[in-house]
Amino acid sequence: MANLRADGLHKLTTTLAGIYGSIVVEDLNIAGMMANRRLARHIADAGWATLRRQLEYKTAWHGGRLARADRWFASSKTCSSCGVVKPKLALRERTYTCGHCGLSLDRDLNAAINLQQDVARSGRETLNGRGADRKTNPVVAGGCEPTTPHHHLGG
Repeated sequence: MANLRADGLHKLTTTLAGIYGSIVVEDLNIAGMMANRRLARHIADAGWATLRRQLEYKTAWHGGRLARADRWFASSKTCSSCGVVKPKLALRERTYTCGHCGLSLDRDLNAAINLQQDVARSGRETLNGRGADRKTNPVVAGGCEPTTPHHHLGG
C-alpha cells in the first residue's frame, strides 16, 4: 500500500506540475484535523506533507509556482464576481449563489476562481518547461483516486 500511495502521489504531482503554471495549496491545519478520531487515519493516509513537498520541487523544475492560500481565506464564501463574502455556507450547499450580484456556479469552481485571482494579484506570470507563457485556468478537483491516470486534466 505504501508503494502504491507513493507512486500515485508522484504521478499526480508530476502531472499537475507539468500542466499548470501556478498551483495553489491551502495551508491546512493537519494537526487539528488529526484530532478527529474518525478522520485521523484517512488524513494520515493521504500524505498531505508529501504532496506539498513534491509539488514544491516539481513546480520549480517546470518553471512554475506553488502558492499557499491562507487557511482563513474564505475562497468558497467569497463571490468571485463582486467580492461580497457570505457569512455562512454549509458544506452540503454545492452551488454558490451570491445574494448581492446573483452569480450562481459550483462552489468549488467559485473557490478556484477566487484562488486564481488571489495568486494573480500576488505574483508573476509563469512559464512552462519550454519557456512559453502559460495561462492557468481554474479546475474543479475531481473525485479521482491518486492512482487513476489524470488524462482529463487540462486547461
